[in-house]
Amino acid sequence: MQSMLIFGETVRTPDVRTLYDMKEVIADKDWLQTADYFNLYYMYRELAQDEEELKLMRKFGLRYDITVIPPARLGKEYVKTAGHYHPRAPDAEVSYPEVYQVLEGEAVYLLQRVEGSKVLDVVVIEAEKGDVVLVPPDYGHITINRSETTLKMANWVCSRFSSIYEPIRKFGGGAYYLLDEGFMVNTCYSEVSEIRELSPADLSKYGIFEGEDIYELVNGIERLGFLKEPQDFSDIFIKFLTM
Repeated sequence: MQSMLIFGETVRTPDVRTLYDMKEVIADKDWLQTADYFNLYYMYRELAQDEEELKLMRKFGLRYDITVIPPARLGKEYVKTAGHYHPRAPDAEVSYPEVYQVLEGEAVYLLQRVEGSKVLDVVVIEAEKGDVVLVPPDYGHITINRSETTLKMANWVCSRFSSIYEPIRKFGGGAYYLLDEGFMVNTCYSEVSEIRELSPADLSKYGIFEGEDIYELVNGIERLGFLKEPQDFSDIFIKFLTM
């Protein structure tokens, strides 16, 4: 069991995602039939160094989280998050975005945009310590740890919604599974586009720099306004998706 996290003055017990919670989205069903259920990853939500910074985050409607994913294999597949989408922002035609940073280890982020059972776009981003990754509006996302070391990542996201897990669960996972031999398409979708590989995000225009701890954005939290009003910042997302 992953221990509690001490983050400044905040102490958090993790929300734990187990293999049982993930059974619908695992590729290797034969392995799953005989596997013993175990903990896959740990989520520490709404972290702040002190009470004043927590109040500021809540006032601004943002949340800072940390997720820890130890190395593991799910049969032929590498360990991953369950995957989810975000709902639409109020008075907007697009969903809420999210921003991640790798704190330790390495990550593979799989982003997908769907229409019904068709996957219109699939983006894969490989990230290492210090890299920043943007999840644009209308993209579901899954994080994979294919390394032999623990992945620790942070995220900033609007706190005024709940993530939507059912669409990815319905199709048995994301558009692709990452196995020992590489990516394998998920045939539960009626149509799946080819993978596009992108680099981590360049958000320097907005005061977010590679290698600089994104928690420190609490000291200029207005720079994260694009997480709450994505309809006013389409240039960020277009630039990222066409890099």
